[in-house]
Amino acid sequence: MIKRSDTLLKAGAAGLLACSGLCAIAQMPAKEVEHPSRPMMQDEPKAPSSLAATEARLRGELQSSPDSAELLYQLALVLQQENKPRESLDTYTRAAKLEKPSAEQLRSVALDYVLLTDYEDAIHWLRIALGFDPQNVNVLYSLGRCFYTQNRFSEAEAAFTRVLQLQPNHLKAEENLGLTYDAQNRPDKAEQALRTAATWAGQQPSTDPWPDLDLGIFLLDQGRTMDALPFLTHAAAIGPDLALSHQTLGRALVAAGRTPDGIKELEIAARLDPTNPKVHFELGHAYRTAGESDKARAEFAQSKALYGSHNQN
Repeated sequence: MIKRSDTLLKAGAAGLLACSGLCAIAQMPAKEVEHPSRPMMQDEPKAPSSLAATEARLRGELQSSPDSAELLYQLALVLQQENKPRESLDTYTRAAKLEKPSAEQLRSVALDYVLLTDYEDAIHWLRIALGFDPQNVNVLYSLGRCFYTQNRFSEAEAAFTRVLQLQPNHLKAEENLGLTYDAQNRPDKAEQALRTAATWAGQQPSTDPWPDLDLGIFLLDQGRTMDALPFLTHAAAIGPDLALSHQTLGRALVAAGRTPDGIKELEIAARLDPTNPKVHFELGHAYRTAGESDKARAEFAQSKALYGSHNQN
């Protein structure tokens, strides 16, 4: 499996130098991030439905050509898309012994480590990939996302800013830059970036609820419930299967005095994400606001039980 001690480190030494500008910025005071951003792997192209058949085909071709780096790199990517990160890393290691990987292939190695929730190694390989190709937008964006996930907000800001310098209309970089500003307690810049991302998203056909959802959550957290409602409503409409959209819209509707509507949204969120203790807590609060004491007690009890289960895990 590709690890830090491998010979690729020598090839990537320039990456550490090229990345130094992203890593040397002084840390700013940051707040706890109270809401999740989009899942990182969601940023990757949707995997085809025929992955198992593709894997079988590639393995068959490798029996005839076991030293084909191209086939091994293809197989490693398919294994990653099948959520088999350890097998994928083993395959990347075999391929790298035959042919030096590209920046994109090293980014894929890093994403295997993301699947393993090993962000330290993910960042390590993204830095090396950046040394191979310092202007690779995909590598920079993934690096920013890893930094953000690890609460390394100044470094995330630098990465997303660089992405936008290279590709000024990169919607997800703008969105994540807004989240990063918010985490750094810079609300004016956060709102500007989040509004820009939501505007860009509205100018194109999209089923991605996150730009509107992130702006709506930001406004709601600022106590601007009525400003948040249009964005949260749109996010729930275009992301009907995302529990967080309904959960946040439900919370906003209750805060706006529209408790029956809020309960409906929170009930949808509870059906979509039944093991989330926060959803049940907020639904219990909504039931209590509506005077439905028995339902409220049941939801609070379920929330408490789920929080206990999460703590044990």
